[in-house]
Amino acid sequence: MRIARLTGLRAGDLPPLDGELGPGLVALVGSPEAASEVRRALVWSAAVGEGGVALTDVTDRTGIEALWGGTGGLVEALDAAIVWLAGPALARVEAALTAAGVRRPGLPLSTAAPVSEERANGDHRRSHPNAVAELHAREHELRELRAEWAEVTGDVEQATMDWLRERQDAETQLQAYRDRARELKARLAQLEAGGPDAPCPTCGRPLADHLKDVRVQLREEWESVVQDGSWWKRRREQLEGKPEHLQALEGRGVRVHAAVEYGAERVERVRAEIRVLEALREPLVTEAGSPEARALERLAEELRTAARSRVLREAGQLAERITAGRVLWIRDDEDGPVAVGLFHGGVPGIRDRAAVELATRMAAAALARAAGAPLFGMVVSEALEWLDPEDRLRSVDVLGELAEGLGQVILVTGTDLVDLRPEAFARALELGPFERGAPPLRSLGVGVAVLRLSA
Repeated sequence: MRIARLTGLRAGDLPPLDGELGPGLVALVGSPEAASEVRRALVWSAAVGEGGVALTDVTDRTGIEALWGGTGGLVEALDAAIVWLAGPALARVEAALTAAGVRRPGLPLSTAAPVSEERANGDHRRSHPNAVAELHAREHELRELRAEWAEVTGDVEQATMDWLRERQDAETQLQAYRDRARELKARLAQLEAGGPDAPCPTCGRPLADHLKDVRVQLREEWESVVQDGSWWKRRREQLEGKPEHLQALEGRGVRVHAAVEYGAERVERVRAEIRVLEALREPLVTEAGSPEARALERLAEELRTAARSRVLREAGQLAERITAGRVLWIRDDEDGPVAVGLFHGGVPGIRDRAAVELATRMAAAALARAAGAPLFGMVVSEALEWLDPEDRLRSVDVLGELAEGLGQVILVTGTDLVDLRPEAFARALELGPFERGAPPLRSLGVGVAVLRLSA
């Protein structure tokens, strides 16, 4: 679902709020207390349908509330995403477990992802050869991608070493010419100060009538050294940044690496599918403790673990962007996702835990939507308020990308984020109170400006 507009939303001591929200990255800005009250009221009104908001794209909300409004804990959001990512394969395993008597009908392991009975209990014998053929094709593609990745990595390393060597050579040559220029300039100064009695730079005797010739010779040499040194200075400046061919190689490397990761995920999905099909090819006994039932339970856990790892891997990449590399990745823990990175004192602080929560919720929503969840919007959790100002600014870019994928992302904040990055938002509304008679919501000037210059 998506919130189209506020229709008399009541939050704390604020007057009823009316205003158009629209698609994209939308901000409601006020004091920290007002932002907290509005965030809670917004999610509650949309979730229970008690009025105050006008919704569009309303579908079955089962399984997406933890993703849409941040209701519940982070573990609930992860579980909701896992159901959508595991998809039909997990549904088929659960159907088989139900048939084996391990699960009572109507109480499957997951209920959020709607999978048709035909998809869950189709003709496995007929589709198994096709799945094996697909696995062979995916594995062949993955081997080719890994070979390409190894080649690109080698090219990047060689190009990087060549660039660093050229830059060091330019720096060394420039320093040598600078030293020589200073030496010649000092000699010229000595000649000017000593006059005809100045000693010869070679034999040490007074120059007398040879002063002018020596001075001309030294000046010509100094000018030549300065000219050559200027060339090396420009060369060093040219080599300060990475060459275009190295940047192109690195860009290709990033794309190939992403293709390798995606290819590995596809191979694992097909392998999991084949394990499901093979497990379901023979009739199951109805004892819950049978080897077949235990195998299916292990397979279901493998599917959930793979989906959870995918969400945390994506969340780790987002957290790394938000924190500028302070959080390197996110690992799974019995108490939930935990940040791994470079922290003061070696322990993640409040800002790091907030980055983990925000990144995990964004990754869960984006991946669930890509897997087919009817998720067309999202309200950003309070974790955004606990970020460092720099992290908060970087998070706007990630939220903007998420809004493009979902359709709408609503950010209710008590910070100056909109003032600092107005161009990132599609719409922003300021929460009152204002002067008497003024509406409680005031539109702010945001978005990308277009300047037209005329002669």
